[in-house]
Amino acid sequence: MSASERPAPNWRHQLFFGYVLVMLLVFLVPVPATPLEESRHFDKVVHFGIFLGFALLLHVAYLARAGSTFLISVAFAAGIEVLQWALPYRRADSWDFWAGSAGAVAALLLIIARGRGVAG
Repeated sequence: MSASERPAPNWRHQLFFGYVLVMLLVFLVPVPATPLEESRHFDKVVHFGIFLGFALLLHVAYLARAGSTFLISVAFAAGIEVLQWALPYRRADSWDFWAGSAGAVAALLLIIARGRGVAG
């Protein structure tokens, strides 16, 4: 199939791809020390929210099943921490993984609730 015969990318796919690129920048580029670094709890809230968004966008962009969305999200959270562990200028943190996984659980519950007509 030539490039002209391929359908244009869906806006949902583009949004998801852009979100993933921003995530990778946030999680993998060197960051200067900031006062926010002192607040470790805020960091966990950020991880929760970012992976909640990741899972919801993944589900919407690819119409992925709830279980697949959850597993991919948790695997991505683990992968980010492994990459941070391998980078000399970043620090891996298992609590960041758990916070990201909790965001994936929240997304899973929202997807299931919506599927049952509870969330609209």
